[in-house]
Amino acid sequence: MANILLIEEIQPSRPRRGRHVIRKLMEQQGHKVLSVMADGEKLLMPTQDCDIAVVDVGQASGTGYTVTEQLRAAHGSMGILLLAGQEETAAQRVIGLQRGADFCEARPEQTDLLNAYIDVLLRRVASEVWRLDTKARTLRAPRNDAVEINVREVALLRALADSARNVVDRPTIAHAFGADWISFDERVLEKTVSRLRRKWRESTLGDLPLRTLHGVGYCFTEALQVH
Repeated sequence: MANILLIEEIQPSRPRRGRHVIRKLMEQQGHKVLSVMADGEKLLMPTQDCDIAVVDVGQASGTGYTVTEQLRAAHGSMGILLLAGQEETAAQRVIGLQRGADFCEARPEQTDLLNAYIDVLLRRVASEVWRLDTKARTLRAPRNDAVEINVREVALLRALADSARNVVDRPTIAHAFGADWISFDERVLEKTVSRLRRKWRESTLGDLPLRTLHGVGYCFTEALQVH
């Protein structure tokens, strides 16, 4: 699963169904998608740190080029897929690559083609992010070996990953543990965090990017992919 930034242009003439096809295809594969609208060459809200950006503004030329340049300047390691119009030439797509896109291809209507682009981009950015494998129960840092973790630690990290580097409050974590907040023993959470930090330090001789906000909750301060 990846955190994907989907940038679309405000186009009243574009059918609503058409505007949501790409988002639906990505969400069906389990990706977390954040939509940001663009009005001409201006984004209507700041971009956030995501693994991949999909720029879907009708065509690559013009707005697509500008938005791609802005993304690459702000997020050097982000994977960027710039969707071109069917009528755009190979030369126009090459310009999209020169402006910072990893791919500049016609808007795919088939799930398997879109998934292939995203999988390739994920392989490129994987070495730059932390990875949580929920089946193998491992946590892997960039360019480091994996450390085995238990079920409760997986639940904690999954909740933190879903927040995309934002703070997760204690009631939300309690719910991730399958507990009701009113009856939840907060010492369970504190012990889980302490054990996870100690386990990571003893295995890697480094500190876990897990920040405590006293009285509020916790935040994983690096990009964390869930598989």
